[in-house]
Amino acid sequence: YHAGQYLLLERAGGRPAAFSIASAPHAGRELELHILARDEATRALLDEIRANGLARVQLPFGDCHLAELPAGPLLLLAAGTGLAQMHSLIEHCRASGFAHPVHLYWGVRRPQDFYRLPVWEEWRSLPNLFLHPVVSDPQPDDGWSGRCGLLHQAVRADFADLRGLHVYASGSPAMVYATLDALVEAGMDAHQMRADVFAYAPRPA
Repeated sequence: YHAGQYLLLERAGGRPAAFSIASAPHAGRELELHILARDEATRALLDEIRANGLARVQLPFGDCHLAELPAGPLLLLAAGTGLAQMHSLIEHCRASGFAHPVHLYWGVRRPQDFYRLPVWEEWRSLPNLFLHPVVSDPQPDDGWSGRCGLLHQAVRADFADLRGLHVYASGSPAMVYATLDALVEAGMDAHQMRADVFAYAPRPA
């Protein structure tokens, strides 16, 4: 598979569930997924895998990937567990010696929605990787002193010129299209952004 692709996780009596592959191709047959077990169907799927000791997958899928490294900086936008796809892209860039800047914007609604990522502290020390956690709806008792707002607002505040950036976005269709529209309004060419949403939830013409 290519960095940024996803797989389908089969489940008994139901349609397969799609999850981004968080690991990068150099990890070989060891696959990492980031799964938010919030809804009943997902919890049932995880219980099924634990009970059987086996997961059946179909892969790879998706054309929002890095089959070839771009000749310019990367702008990665992830909402929630959309970070999984960006994790794969970043780890692939590291393994491939990608020298251009990589900006990761990770957005959640509340600060407690950020989940532990073992490589986060290691990422913070990389000279060409810039991490931007953003909280959209902090509450007074959250104790959050970091950046607030929506991802596209943070990007527009940081980049006066979006030309030359290779943009990857992962999140809900509403989030991806709102981000696309806001960045196009700020001067980005729509063709600069890639997202799986464009394939599985195309916007009416």
